[in-house]
Amino acid sequence: MLKIKKHISIVLRSGLAVGMLYYLVQSGSIDWSSLGGLARAWEYTILAVVLFTVSAVFQAWRLQILINAHHLNLSFLASVRLTFIGLFFNTYLPGATGGDLVKIYYASKGNSEDRTEVITILLLDRFIGLFSLLLLPLLIVPFFIEAIETQKVLVGLLGTSLIFTIVIVVIVFIGARHDVTNSKILDWIENKTFIGNTLTRVLHTIHSYKNNKSVIVKALLLSFILQSTMVLVSLVISEATNPAGADIKMIILIPLGYLANSLPVTPGGIGVGEAALESLFNLFSLQGGAEVILGWRLIMVVVGLAGLGFYLKGEKRFVFKTGQDDVPE
Repeated sequence: MLKIKKHISIVLRSGLAVGMLYYLVQSGSIDWSSLGGLARAWEYTILAVVLFTVSAVFQAWRLQILINAHHLNLSFLASVRLTFIGLFFNTYLPGATGGDLVKIYYASKGNSEDRTEVITILLLDRFIGLFSLLLLPLLIVPFFIEAIETQKVLVGLLGTSLIFTIVIVVIVFIGARHDVTNSKILDWIENKTFIGNTLTRVLHTIHSYKNNKSVIVKALLLSFILQSTMVLVSLVISEATNPAGADIKMIILIPLGYLANSLPVTPGGIGVGEAALESLFNLFSLQGGAEVILGWRLIMVVVGLAGLGFYLKGEKRFVFKTGQDDVPE
């Protein structure tokens, strides 16, 4: 029954994605010929591929320092391979979680006793990435105050981002001040419920970063560099596909478009990201928002092929216990 519901969900979400793209084409919001600029302005395309690859390397670095903060060891090169494998499956499998599940599978390989901790760290890595994307446009706001004040829709979106950011910060602050891992409630859950042991291990893993704040700071800094690099990728794509070229105001609009693209409404955000960024660009009478997302997807397809090579190479294990030789099983 669950499998049937899952298949129905995929079909419905895929149908919604196709419908949204069809609407954008019919309304003239997507000009497929503009994507030809990626071929005509090939130097910009190469630059976009390089920048996208660099951002993936920063993502791998972030994952490495988060995992190595525990009694586990993930080498930088292994993290790069694991990240590109995840990127490949995120790109070529329906849905935005395909690559995450593959990364969880490979990172847990050979670490059955630490599987809960590994999964928790990978989800934390994902959360830090999304949090930095949520915070990035708020950091850019001071440079565009006059332009933003005239756009009530944009003010509302940024206000919503600010509220979510504050809520997350407050929750993290409270969680850091109080050791929930030693609470009586958690003791009861651990002893009386079937998820108790797992929940305890998850909370202990997260709470362990309380005594290693520098790791979280480094992870956030890497995330901001990563997200900023992705904004540059989009600006380069706009320069290649938009006759008017890139515009400085796109810097604050692009992160919001990618936040919409990360919503699990359609597989991989297809259609949602295009519609969102097109609407955001229209606020400032800019053109080519949908083409920027489509061009970004094409660049991701190219860069993601590197993950196929790493996958076919057949590494059996990526994460080891600290002190254990990094020798494949």
